[in-house]
Amino acid sequence: MADLQHHLSGNVEQYVQRIKMHDDVDAPRRVEHFAEFRRLADAQAAATTLERAGWAVRVERRRITQGRLIAARTTTVDVETADRCTEEVFAAVAEHRGRYEGWNAPVLRSL
Repeated sequence: MADLQHHLSGNVEQYVQRIKMHDDVDAPRRVEHFAEFRRLADAQAAATTLERAGWAVRVERRRITQGRLIAARTTTVDVETADRCTEEVFAAVAEHRGRYEGWNAPVLRSL
């Protein structure tokens, strides 16, 4: 759980940085979450879990047996939404023995 808390703290930091960049944090945009897996099969199992929850998911092969998961959804990037999405992806990744890496989204300048 300590790792999850680290990512949730990072959501607050990212929010502050986005506000400084005049990001319209309430504007929906494509948000991608990333995770690494030692076994490609585990990445695929996590992808299935997230797809059932409405995420668009892609799994990429890393080396011979490892996998990288990218889960995307169109959402806002306010702290509450970022936390909820982080918790959902983190749980699916942890359930299938992966390592959650964080998320990224474009900055949408407010007018």
